[in-house]
Amino acid sequence: MDNYKDKKDREEKEGKEEKEEKDGPYEAQLKIIPEHIIYYKDYFAPNLSEFLNISREDNFFQDLSDRVLAENPEIGLTEPDYNVLMYLDGEFRDKEIHYRFCDAVTEYGKNNEEYQFAKVDAFTALAVPHKGSYEKLGEAHAYAKLWMAKNGYEQVGFPRDSAIDGCWNKDSTEDYLTEVQIPVKKKGR
Repeated sequence: MDNYKDKKDREEKEGKEEKEEKDGPYEAQLKIIPEHIIYYKDYFAPNLSEFLNISREDNFFQDLSDRVLAENPEIGLTEPDYNVLMYLDGEFRDKEIHYRFCDAVTEYGKNNEEYQFAKVDAFTALAVPHKGSYEKLGEAHAYAKLWMAKNGYEQVGFPRDSAIDGCWNKDSTEDYLTEVQIPVKKKGR
């Protein structure tokens, strides 16, 4: 999914950290995610485990990416690659989930029935890295909600997960790295 080589590459792509706070296994930081163009496709899943049960041999996100690039040869993926799963219900859920898979590209391609292109404006995100299994992502989302309440921030867009390391480059789920990103603003602004 997300092929950032290291944290420095990711920070250069996404913007500077504004505030950092660590509590237990999680660390929260505010980041500016720059404007970018995406292709996207919406999905529905009855539960999180079923949706995220992706192996190296059966990665439907990679299949979609290959199709988009083949059908739109004038575009490419951004370097470093940046993609997310957005929770279209406005919150993290592990059941009855409406997702949007988004992958950043260099320019607009041609919309069709399977996928579309759009511009994402720059935004401030609360970023919480999660190390380990996707099934425990809810813990990172819960931490993010607590951090927002404690620090006077409110959500202003769909929460999302950006997979940095996963089944495509790690053998163990313990080594997976996902960054929870929630668009936020300071309350009262």
